[in-house]
Amino acid sequence: MRGSKAIAGSAVALAAALLLVASSSAVVVERVSLADAGRPLTQILPPGVFLVLVSPPEYARQSGNGTGGSWLGPEYRATGNGSVAGRATLAWKLGFDNRAKDTEEAARAALAKGWKETLRGGISVPHVVGKQAVGTLDGDFVLTVSPGDGDAGHEAAMAFPVAPRLHAVITFEAGEPATDSAGELGKHIVLNGIPASTWNRGQSIRAMAGVRIDGNLPPTRITAVASGHSVRGTVADAFRHSLVAAPVALERLADGSWRRLTSTRTDKRGGYSIRVGSRGRYRAVATLGQLTVTSRPVRAG
Repeated sequence: MRGSKAIAGSAVALAAALLLVASSSAVVVERVSLADAGRPLTQILPPGVFLVLVSPPEYARQSGNGTGGSWLGPEYRATGNGSVAGRATLAWKLGFDNRAKDTEEAARAALAKGWKETLRGGISVPHVVGKQAVGTLDGDFVLTVSPGDGDAGHEAAMAFPVAPRLHAVITFEAGEPATDSAGELGKHIVLNGIPASTWNRGQSIRAMAGVRIDGNLPPTRITAVASGHSVRGTVADAFRHSLVAAPVALERLADGSWRRLTSTRTDKRGGYSIRVGSRGRYRAVATLGQLTVTSRPVRAG
């Protein structure tokens, strides 16, 4: 299992590299608000976190509705008659799963075609906040192919966690060209003679390699340490990824209750530092979306 995942993961990593090399070609960039896309399952997610999908090169947006869409790719044609032609297509759909025991099960459950499995393995989805990389979200993918003789259609599903016990699941379907054979007119080829099935397989992998998460995920951990006349610490999500530019409030215990004094924002590494006045018991509080985390009290000042 580990060996096959490593090989498959290398295939996706290679596709990501090819995507960067071909960045001069036209691509489609989709930005989907995770909090809005999967309510009520995703209402725990902050409104500023997005799923970003980057299409393979040479594709244009054909349709979209917020949780799914389709991209129109380059022309394919029959080798025996160039006037018999069409356009390659690649459809995507976003969903969420809070029942699957792991990401491999979530990915398999999302496949709708029941086609033959041709590749599976682990995948690492980049997690960024703006231009700052904060980590990766590790998941699984499954790639399937239409089982008919000469069929070229491919369906892929990938799943990765975005919160504890909540997986984001994305499916891609390379539907056209649907077959390698053009009958009496020869074979279906794309661009410079690429067979239809080879093209669809490659674009499915490239599509998965173009997925990332942009924005802070919910905070689950905040630390606080007294350092002279300052309270310092870090804020992180469930995957130990730093929260960037997240609001942090400082509270002081007075007359048996906690009172807010001031606030700041975390730096690009998720750290914060707040000056304090007189000696007392302080704590730090970070709130993002519907989640609030509170540090242990410290004595400072």
